[in-house]
Amino acid sequence: MKKVIAEETITVPKTEYKFLQELYRTVKRQNFLLRIEEAEKNLKAGKVKKISIDRFIESL
Repeated sequence: MKKVIAEETITVPKTEYKFLQELYRTVKRQNFLLRIEEAEKNLKAGKVKKISIDRFIESL
């Protein structure tokens, strides 16, 4: 079965557009906060990678 993609544009009212924008920002913010929370859990659990400063600078 083939997928059909229509080449059409739609008009979204300003209110709904602003709502969708804010929803997108909120989801991005929550994703970022979850990543920070996961990093903090890994630090507390001791799941850290230790390398010398020289090796770190060379890797950049």
